[in-house]
Amino acid sequence: MRIAGDRPARSRAFTLIELLIVVAIIAILATIAVVNFQQGMERALKSSDASNLHVVAIALQRYMVDFNTLPPADRIAGPFQSHGPEFTEVGNGPAAGGSWDGLPWLLYDLHYVDNWRYLFCPRYLKLYPGGNTVKGNQPRYHNFRYAYNSSAMSSGGHSGGVGNIMSGATWMVRDLYLDPKKGWYASDYPDFPADYHYPWGEGKYDDLLELALYPDGAVRTKIGGSDLSPEYSN
Repeated sequence: MRIAGDRPARSRAFTLIELLIVVAIIAILATIAVVNFQQGMERALKSSDASNLHVVAIALQRYMVDFNTLPPADRIAGPFQSHGPEFTEVGNGPAAGGSWDGLPWLLYDLHYVDNWRYLFCPRYLKLYPGGNTVKGNQPRYHNFRYAYNSSAMSSGGHSGGVGNIMSGATWMVRDLYLDPKKGWYASDYPDFPADYHYPWGEGKYDDLLELALYPDGAVRTKIGGSDLSPEYSN
């Protein structure tokens, strides 16, 4: 029985404005979460890159102990050794998008590293899972093996480094070294096969930084293609 003067209870619904506010807040939170996730992924990939280079440093030291020399660089992209005089093609190097000699595959073949992925910047493995090298019909990521700063037999130099190579201030291994606008296919920029960039950096250094391994075993962040740190200014 309803007493006179009582009003039936009514449930209060959200107004359109309130719903729009809730949706906007959710969208903002989702955007922040996505940005944080992407930044976290980038930090994890860069950390993995540095870890790879430390593994490579140990592998090169072990090789030098065994042979009293550093291994010769590779010349042709692909999952094989390519430092011999029969490899004479140019423009298909296993580093810097085809424009630089690459870290020797024999480090993997001779078990100085136990996983071929250690020879690659993980960012490039993620960016180039498809496509092919310009020559040789290998998966395109083979054009992004770590750049290796030691003359190779195939480029008219010596068979790997000699003497006290594991000391000094010159970089030994790094992510890329050559800017796509300076590489073998610079005239194609920004199209394939020069559609790549340095793997790291944000803000004013976005896509301008790479990691480099030095003879003292240290891995340092450098402005791409140089020995300058990102804090450098004229």
